[in-house]
Amino acid sequence: MAYARKRGKYFSARWRTRQGQQAEKGGFSTKREAEQFAEEQEAMERRGKNTRPSEVNMTLREFVQEIWGPSLDVEDQTKIDYENIYNSHIDPEFGDRAIGSITPSEIQRWRVRLKNTVATTGYQLKQSYIEKLTNQLGSILRVALDNEVIHKNPMSKIKRRKPKTEKRIVPLDMATVKNLVDGFAPRWQIAVWIGFFTGMRPSEVLGLTWDRLDFENQEITIDRQLSRDSKKIFADHLKTSKSYRTIPFSPYLQKLLLEHRDQHGLGPHALILQNRSGNVWRYKDASAMFRLIARPLGFDKGEGMHQLRHTCASVLIKLGNNAKQIQEWLGHESILETMDTYGHLFPRDLHEVSERLDAYVVGQLEIQHEQRMLA
Repeated sequence: MAYARKRGKYFSARWRTRQGQQAEKGGFSTKREAEQFAEEQEAMERRGKNTRPSEVNMTLREFVQEIWGPSLDVEDQTKIDYENIYNSHIDPEFGDRAIGSITPSEIQRWRVRLKNTVATTGYQLKQSYIEKLTNQLGSILRVALDNEVIHKNPMSKIKRRKPKTEKRIVPLDMATVKNLVDGFAPRWQIAVWIGFFTGMRPSEVLGLTWDRLDFENQEITIDRQLSRDSKKIFADHLKTSKSYRTIPFSPYLQKLLLEHRDQHGLGPHALILQNRSGNVWRYKDASAMFRLIARPLGFDKGEGMHQLRHTCASVLIKLGNNAKQIQEWLGHESILETMDTYGHLFPRDLHEVSERLDAYVVGQLEIQHEQRMLA
């Protein structure tokens, strides 16, 4: 069994060879690094080799299943996203190939084919998504190189264009928000209003339960979200530590939620939203329904439930709230994230700033003059 042990201020990786002997390598700064190395070596031994790892003629799929996947130290949701990307676009192309035989030209041809691939939305894959796929394949190959499963990384020969700057966010107007609401069946209309009034992330909206609503103090506690793992209800963690937050609870939204509960009841675990069968309304189904309703309203490809979060932020900015308030409301990890996303929506009229400064100085001077006259 692979494991790690402390040796002085460093950690040592220990594993069994295929002959049953104990093997060990020291010098790791963390226990996790040592455990990961031990697990990878033991996986190699199970392949029946005790020579150089690069002599193990593993397929890409075998490497992902035995080494790359188990070594991922990420949140469950991120791991699910990685699995979906791999299974959808990487495994069908390279899964059966010996990982050491994949060439740069094959990767480049795959990238060209992806540009003409039609997604489930009916549109071609976006360039940013193709880069995401390429990054994941590159991550797999990089780990293979680090573990000497391959002698060189074919990804290093790929010339990649600098991704185009994403277009600026354009918030929805109230007429479009209302049209979205009307497009949903009554039992799901509340999802649009929650997203609009709270700016919660889609998974936070879908994971909102009745006990997180404080009608007396007019607050909503956001401390969990729906898991995208169909075997679980709630994710183990939110996106970041700042995602755990309490936000104001609009009286109008309170009214809508009370009406929703009275008309449609609550789902499992007192979830606000539920599917037709009264079970958990999963992100995949909610997102697909939203896009189906939103497309005739002029939404671009790739624009989904997250547009409600953007719209909430834009309205808050328009009403005069500052960047720090927006950051805390949305649960951004830093104010840089807030400004990178919504900075173009904040007022930029420097003449107005100058006028306010001028009025302040004149007012202060007048006060000082009056004080001197009274002295």
